[in-house]
Amino acid sequence: MGFSRKTISMVMLVFVSMAGWMFGADTGTIGGLTNMRDFQRRFADKYDSSTDTYSYSPTRQGLLVGMVNVGTLIGSLLCSPLADRVGKKVSIMIWTVVYLSGIVIQLTSKMAWFQFMIAKIWTGFSIGALSVLTPGYQSETSPASIRGLIVTSFQLFITLGIFVANIIVFGCRNISGAASWRVPLAINLVYGVILFIGMMYLPESPRYLMQINKPEECRRVLADTEGVDPSDPALDAEFNAIRDSIQQEFAGGPVTWGEIFGPLMRYRTFLGMAVMSFQQLAGANYFFYYGTDVFKGVGISNSFIASLILGAVNFGSTFPGLYVVENLGRRWPLIIGAVWMFVCFMVFSSVGFKSLYPHGPDAPSDKTAGNVMIIFSCLYIFAFACTWAPAAWVIVGESYPVRVRSKCASVATACNWSWNFLISFFTPFIVKKIGFKYGYVFACCCLCGALVIFFFACETKGLSLEEVNEMYVSGVKPWASNGYAKTVIRDRNHSDLEKSITHPQLSTVDSEENKKVTPSAEYVEDGSVQRSFNNGFEN
Repeated sequence: MGFSRKTISMVMLVFVSMAGWMFGADTGTIGGLTNMRDFQRRFADKYDSSTDTYSYSPTRQGLLVGMVNVGTLIGSLLCSPLADRVGKKVSIMIWTVVYLSGIVIQLTSKMAWFQFMIAKIWTGFSIGALSVLTPGYQSETSPASIRGLIVTSFQLFITLGIFVANIIVFGCRNISGAASWRVPLAINLVYGVILFIGMMYLPESPRYLMQINKPEECRRVLADTEGVDPSDPALDAEFNAIRDSIQQEFAGGPVTWGEIFGPLMRYRTFLGMAVMSFQQLAGANYFFYYGTDVFKGVGISNSFIASLILGAVNFGSTFPGLYVVENLGRRWPLIIGAVWMFVCFMVFSSVGFKSLYPHGPDAPSDKTAGNVMIIFSCLYIFAFACTWAPAAWVIVGESYPVRVRSKCASVATACNWSWNFLISFFTPFIVKKIGFKYGYVFACCCLCGALVIFFFACETKGLSLEEVNEMYVSGVKPWASNGYAKTVIRDRNHSDLEKSITHPQLSTVDSEENKKVTPSAEYVEDGSVQRSFNNGFEN
């Protein structure tokens, strides 16, 4: 018994999430590599002959670990013009080649630390670009009925990439010579090759095909992903929705950067910037980038195992995180998650500072304190993976009208990568000065993030893009938005039920599912035509 075209297409769309795996693999690899002796011998800038050990100055370590995020910031801003010109499929393949070349340059680094750093920046270009392009391609190509599941697989693959990278680094830690760090890097090449080959067998986004005036190919792609014949009338609603939405978007004219900071959009623009900033300021990368150093500093003899535990918790917690976002909404998971992380960081930092010498790696062994800190680190990672890791991206994706969505999302994503770089670069300097008290900074940021969500972010779960836009334009108070959303959804469902009873022939072509992908002709206050979103991602 063979597989249907729809099943094959969905399997291939999940393979696109290898871009997330590549991102996670880079994050999960670098922390362990910097603690391998051969890597330190080649790229560290300090050597203690009395103990025969190598170490890094804060500047050197920050550059080796953090400069990848400079590349991701630039890549996330550069990807849109290329995608508009050649399409998302070809763009993903091009940026994958950039990723592969960056890994090769890292592998060929011998003794020049700046070559490795430049290679990390080059690799970062592709990671930043793919983090924008891949979810967009998945949301535009997958059927509406499973779009949310397909797109959220990107986040799942990020955590899986981190976890697998932790396992590989752990397995290679005792290998002598350059193989200890080159093998984990070489394995990362496999992920890029899988993505590149997979994209060769995938179609272009139907939305892009319509944009370049290829409606027949657009309809064929829709038929393939749905597993039906291109002439099937069941495709009419979605095909017409894509055609009309493209016409309406281009009718609105180009959007200027000044428009997203104008009086009608600046509230949501700054909200998106704040949400994505606090996702980084919550402190997760403090553990992912410097986990081995952190646990070495609390007296854990094998800090690689501690990082492996955190990676496993992060991956396993992503599954309940998908349930939380889809079923419990956006606002309260973000608020509760931030408070939870605040408590975890307070305990982690208090135990580390009061029980151990505050300057991390110089701490004497204290097994009890170390175990407590690992436990609360795991509780922190669980909270982050269930709430802020997926929900921050979702709430940003659902908050903007389509016409300005690309630029607003770019600005928000740029804030995310900027803080990612600042945290990864300056952490060695800050830890050297204040040790485990650094956790108090992240604790305060978590609390501030909870307050920002409570006072400024509206609940968007279950609402179409038009309904979200109307909610913000109408000035609904964020703390009252949950009730507002439930009322809108109830009224909409009641209206659909009446329509199906009065006009039963419309039940198959004007169902709730089709409504989600049918653009509205109604103009909202800012004068732009909006289209619906399904599960927070553009159709």
